[in-house]
Amino acid sequence: MYSDVFCKVYNEFGWNYYPEAFGEQLLKWLAANALCPGTALDLACGTGVLCQILDQNGIKASGMDFSAGMIRIAASRAPHISYEVADMITYRPHRQFDLVTCTGDALNHIHSLCDVGRIFENVYAYLNSGGYFIFDILNENEVSTSEPFEMDFSDRIRVWFRMVRPEPEMVQLQIRVYEDGALQFEERITEKLHDPATVCGLLRQAGFTVVRCADTLLDDPDAHGTTWFVIAKKA
Repeated sequence: MYSDVFCKVYNEFGWNYYPEAFGEQLLKWLAANALCPGTALDLACGTGVLCQILDQNGIKASGMDFSAGMIRIAASRAPHISYEVADMITYRPHRQFDLVTCTGDALNHIHSLCDVGRIFENVYAYLNSGGYFIFDILNENEVSTSEPFEMDFSDRIRVWFRMVRPEPEMVQLQIRVYEDGALQFEERITEKLHDPATVCGLLRQAGFTVVRCADTLLDDPDAHGTTWFVIAKKA
């Protein structure tokens, strides 16, 4: 679970760019496919950016996240949107949805494929017939060890990042936050790389039809992503 300090850094210093970019692409994909979902759930919603985008475009959005810190920020940003603190491995809401999303490589935080399969089974249960489950996972060909990277967020605060591959199937993001030159906290986020073919197999076992698995969400030959986008449909 993310620390409260990390949640604050995430919210204030620019990591919302991904759900913003994904939200823009998702709206284009929905329009291109003449889809108008009435309700949506964002699993591992973080600070609720995607929920807000969907809400602003006429979709009744809800969000859940394992991190109470993220949910507190999400609820403060949009109090009218329903948010819950929960574990998506066991999450079974008493509502149905037309669209379920899970982005920001949240599924790579789930290290057990058995647990990934449980998530798919649960999503299938609370997704309406004809509904879509859209998510991303890390593309192993695009994730490599990087040199440390630093950003100055103010005169006093500096953040240090590094991506490493401690094992062939593991990725670790290391983050350090300094204030006035003194280390304030360090976070290590470890993710498991999942084979997209295996993931698609688990979706089919749960009952889904896999509509798309590619490194772009849209049919754009000039686009190229660092993640796999998967679109699954419940018949």
